[in-house]
Amino acid sequence: MRISVAALIASASGAAMAQTVVPGPMEATHDAALARVADQYEIQLENFTRVPLGWGLEAFVADSAHRAAIDAFFASGQRDFRAQSGMHPYVVLDGGYEEFGDLGMFGGVEAAGNAFRYAVLRDSGAAAADVAAARAVLLRTMDGLHWYTQITGVPGLVARGLRRIRGSAGEPPLPGSIPMLTPLRDAAGNPLPTRKTATWRADNSGALPDLIWIDDTSKDQLDGYIFALGAAYDVSARDPTIPAAAVQRLVSDARAIGARLMEPAEVAPGRSIDLVLRDADGRLTTFHDLSAEEIAPGVLFREATNGFNAIMSLGIIRTLFHITGDATLGRFYYGDLVQRRRYLDSVEQTVGSVYVGRQTNYSNVNMAFVAIYGLLRYESDPGIGLRVRMILERSLYAPGIDRDADDAGQSFFDFLYAAFRLGGTTNNGADARDDGIRTLRDFPRPPYWNRDVTNCDTAEIMSRACTAADGTVLTLSPDPGRGGVLVTVDPVPMRLRPPSNFEWRDEPHRVNGGGGSRLNPGGDFHSAYWMGRFLRAGVDGFANVSPIARPAVVVPADPDAGVSPDVGSVDARGDSGPTGARAGCACRAPGEPRQGGGGLALALVAVARLAHRGRRRTLAVLRRVNR
Repeated sequence: MRISVAALIASASGAAMAQTVVPGPMEATHDAALARVADQYEIQLENFTRVPLGWGLEAFVADSAHRAAIDAFFASGQRDFRAQSGMHPYVVLDGGYEEFGDLGMFGGVEAAGNAFRYAVLRDSGAAAADVAAARAVLLRTMDGLHWYTQITGVPGLVARGLRRIRGSAGEPPLPGSIPMLTPLRDAAGNPLPTRKTATWRADNSGALPDLIWIDDTSKDQLDGYIFALGAAYDVSARDPTIPAAAVQRLVSDARAIGARLMEPAEVAPGRSIDLVLRDADGRLTTFHDLSAEEIAPGVLFREATNGFNAIMSLGIIRTLFHITGDATLGRFYYGDLVQRRRYLDSVEQTVGSVYVGRQTNYSNVNMAFVAIYGLLRYESDPGIGLRVRMILERSLYAPGIDRDADDAGQSFFDFLYAAFRLGGTTNNGADARDDGIRTLRDFPRPPYWNRDVTNCDTAEIMSRACTAADGTVLTLSPDPGRGGVLVTVDPVPMRLRPPSNFEWRDEPHRVNGGGGSRLNPGGDFHSAYWMGRFLRAGVDGFANVSPIARPAVVVPADPDAGVSPDVGSVDARGDSGPTGARAGCACRAPGEPRQGGGGLALALVAVARLAHRGRRRTLAVLRRVNR
C-alpha cells in the first residue's frame, strides 16, 4: 500500500486535471448562475466588509436609506460602490464593523478563499484584468495576515483580532466608536488587566499606528489564521508575479509562530507542556491549550488524550512546516508529535467526540475540518496521509452517528471530504460534492442582509408540526439543541435557514432567527466555493496533495513513544483545573458572556481513565459524558 499511495502522490505533481470539485467554465457541468453568485459575493466583500483590513469583518447599516443605497448598487450591475453611489462605504456602514474578536477564524477562512480564488483565475486562463484584481486582493490579504502577528510586538505571538482606527488620506472617519485601550503592564511591571481577559491594546510594534489589536487569542482563532497563512503561501510560493518579499514575510512569521509553539510553558503549578498560546503581557491566553495532553486549560495528562486538540496541533504544525521547511519544526512534527507522542492515535480514538447529538457544537466541527485541511493538503508521507484520510472518512465526516457532517448540508465539509477522501469524487464523494453545490445554490444572494426568518410560529412549535413558507414540512425535534434553541430532526435546507455570519460553524438544524441591521460578510460561501474550484475532482484524494509539499522528515524509532515530555506531575483524577473549562471552541468576542459547560473536557478525563480499552468504548463514554 505504501508504494501505490506514494505513486499517487508523485503523480499529483503533474499537470492540473481538467475537472475540479466545483466545475469551472470549461467543464460541461459548470453552473454559470452559481459562478455569478460567487462573483456577487466577491463584490460585496471587496466593496464593504474587507475594506478596513483586507479580510474578514461583518458590517452594520442602521439607516434605511443607506441600506437602500446598497441594494441599488447590487441591482445596478456595477462593481464599484464608490463610483456608482458617490459615497464611501464608511459613510453607509453607519453601524460600524464587528467580529474583530473572531477575525482569526471567520476572517481566516475568507482569507483562504482569496488565495484559492486567485489561483483558480490565474491557472484557468481568466482575463488578465481579473487575474490582476484577484492578485491585488491576495496581496492586501497577505499584508493583513502579517499585521496579525506584527502588531503584538513579539515574534511568534498572534492577535485575537485587529481594528483600524484611522483611514487612509482622504477617507472619511471609520464608523463606530474606538474602544478604550489598556497598556500591557502597570508602572510596577505587572500585567494588565489583573484578571486575564480579551483586552484592546495599542500597536506594540511601533510600525502600525493606524491599527489596534485585541489580545487573549484562542486556539480556534489560530486554527483559522494558520489555514489562511498556508493557503496564501501554497498559491504564491512559486508565482513570479507575487513579490518575493511578501512571500518571505509569511515564511518568517510562520517560523516565529512555530518556534513559540515548541516552547514548553507552565500551565499549572509544576506542570509544563508545549503547544500553548502566549500573549505579549507575558501570560498564557485563557484558552491556550493546543496539546493533546492538556485536557482543558491547566489539566494535564502524561499521554496524548485530547484528539480534538491533537488534530488542530497536527494541522497547524504541518502547515507551518509546509510554509517554512524548517528542519526543527519537521522533526517536532514527525518525531515528537506523530511518532513519540502518538497524536494520530489520539485523533483516531477521540476526535469523533465532537458529535454529541443535538448538543453538537458545530464550531468544534468546523475547527476540526479547518485543521485537517493542513494534514490532507500538505502531508507528503503516504502512510500518514492514508491514516488522515481514514480519519476524515470514518471519524470526522461520516462516522455514522447523529448530527455528523455527512448530509448536514455544509458545503465546506462536503467539498473537503470529496476532494481528499481515498475515492475522491466517486460514489460517496460525488454525493458529498452534489450536496455541497446544492447548499451553495440555495445561499442568499448578496447583499446578504441578516433578515428575520420565522419558519415555525408558536402554534406550530407547540404542535411539533411545522410547514415552512415554501411548503416544506419540517419535523421538529422533541428536545432542544445546544443552548436551548429550537431544532429539526434533519438539517434545514439552506434556502430556509436563518442567516448566519459564518455558516460552517452554525447549527444546520436551526429553524428561526436573524433580524437586525447586519450585513453578513459571506466569507463562508466565498471560501467554500473557491476551495471547490481550486481542488481537483477524480478517483483519489491524493491528487490534491500540494505539488510543493515538503518531504517528510525521517526520524529514528523512539522506544519511549507514547509518553510526552515536560509534563511534570500529572493529575489523572479529573478534578483539577478551572471550573467550566472547555476543550472545545473558545469563540467568544469581548463582552460576550462565557458559554457554560465543560462537557468535552470532562469526557476526555473519562477517556483517559479508559486509555487503551478500545476505540468503540472510548467514543461511547465521550458522547455520554458530553451531553
